[in-house]
Amino acid sequence: MRYLRGCLVVVALLLVAAGGTWAWVSRSAPAETYRTVPVARTDVRRTVSATGTLDAVTRVEVGTQVSGILAEVLVDFNDHVVKDQVLARIDTALLDADVASASAKVAEAAATQHRLQLEADRVGALRQREAATLQEVEVATAELAVAEAQLRTAQVGLTRARRNLGYATITAPIDGTIIRRDLDPGQTVNAGLSAPTLFLIAGDLAHMQILVAVDESDIGQIHDKQAAEFTVQAWPDRTFNGVVRQVRLMSNAEESVVTYTVVVDVDNADGVLLPGMTATVEFIVGEAKDALCVANAALRFTPDGAGEPARGGPAGGAASTGAPAGASGGGPGGPGGGRGGPGAKRRGKEPTEGTVWALDGTTAKPLPVKVGLRGTTCSEVSGDGVTEGLAVIVGADHAAAGGTASPLQPTAAPKRPGGF
Repeated sequence: MRYLRGCLVVVALLLVAAGGTWAWVSRSAPAETYRTVPVARTDVRRTVSATGTLDAVTRVEVGTQVSGILAEVLVDFNDHVVKDQVLARIDTALLDADVASASAKVAEAAATQHRLQLEADRVGALRQREAATLQEVEVATAELAVAEAQLRTAQVGLTRARRNLGYATITAPIDGTIIRRDLDPGQTVNAGLSAPTLFLIAGDLAHMQILVAVDESDIGQIHDKQAAEFTVQAWPDRTFNGVVRQVRLMSNAEESVVTYTVVVDVDNADGVLLPGMTATVEFIVGEAKDALCVANAALRFTPDGAGEPARGGPAGGAASTGAPAGASGGGPGGPGGGRGGPGAKRRGKEPTEGTVWALDGTTAKPLPVKVGLRGTTCSEVSGDGVTEGLAVIVGADHAAAGGTASPLQPTAAPKRPGGF
């Protein structure tokens, strides 16, 4: 009996020690509380983001084909000009001399041609009376032909000299705005080495374009007449609209990065956009209007102990957000995955399966959902029990022992065919 009582005492002491240890551990263990966001009804978009440069649709460099001293410049930066308006004039002293010299050569050649014509007529008349030989007739005819050719050459030279004189007056080839002026009056231009540029004229700035460099992984989602939005640093609080006009087939490779140029037409009726501005462009590759939208973090979240890893990545790890890198289509669970790619467009039309966790009192309850269009921050969802305003879990916080928050217990996640 004494031995039995000793054993009971030892067991009792062990139970007391275990209970104390459990109480200390439970008091020190962190309590888990959940962060939630409501399901909202809104527009969902998936976009491809890239940068480009604003430019005029038409740009013309105005140069000169003749050399000389720039006598006067009649326009300045930002001036609006119309076609054939005089922009500048080159001093014409030497060009006038060239015209005079060419005119004299024409007169000389014409006189020579007239003299040889008379000679050919005289020899021809003598030949009819058999007073001149056939050889004399042939010589006179040949000399007349040479004189006529020399007259035509002199006339071409005169035409060239007059055309060069006309080039001394520089006019606008198109309607537009002067955005660059490289020379001032008194400077000498030399057209013999290369055609110097005097002015750069931008066409109608009320209609501009953006030349956007799109990564090769995203170019498959871009097509003609596609809607786009963009911002510029000069107007950070304003969003502008554009439409894709052309996807150029020629690639550009720089430091092993391949891009393609996409031309976006832009309306600039108010004139706030200027040539050369850097634009951040978002091409709209998928859009759902007035859809039930859940935060992408809710589709990635799985409570500890639920027996199901977070979708899109290892349990507890950093999973894919469902938004593409640089806001370029694609997300977890969709065919093609990663950034853009051939599957990106289909993901906006073919729903995939997912799970969100909602609070049922103090319990985290899993809700299977169909995931439609995956946007940058939220995704379109549908399913039984998914309603506007439903609070879904996006994360968990761990409070230190002694905190006021009490842990919420998750229920087991439903099993799906194929391992879900």
